[in-house]
Amino acid sequence: MCNFRRIVEIDRANIAEAAFVQRHELESRIDHRLLGIGSHSGERYPGKRRVGPHLGRAVIGPQFWATAHSGPELPLLVLDLNNHKFKRAVLEISDPELINALLAWGTSPSRDS
Repeated sequence: MCNFRRIVEIDRANIAEAAFVQRHELESRIDHRLLGIGSHSGERYPGKRRVGPHLGRAVIGPQFWATAHSGPELPLLVLDLNNHKFKRAVLEISDPELINALLAWGTSPSRDS
């Protein structure tokens, strides 16, 4: 993942849990953008392009977001991380084949997050 200033690498060993979650469920919990692109308040400004570290409710510590402008129904890949600079990575995956491969790898189709 890249946020125009650096590359964020995540080893598979750092992934504690992975799931697809609808965008509106996640964005409503964004309170503050640390650096990067996107608005501070995900609840007030949903669907905006978000690239870079964010802080929010339900996750203690920084989250790395890499998503384009899209509607609230878009499923985003959520990686909960251990032993990493970021506690969570939220990624837009638009390739259906990649989504199917990730589901086969062991992500659940949805979750409360």
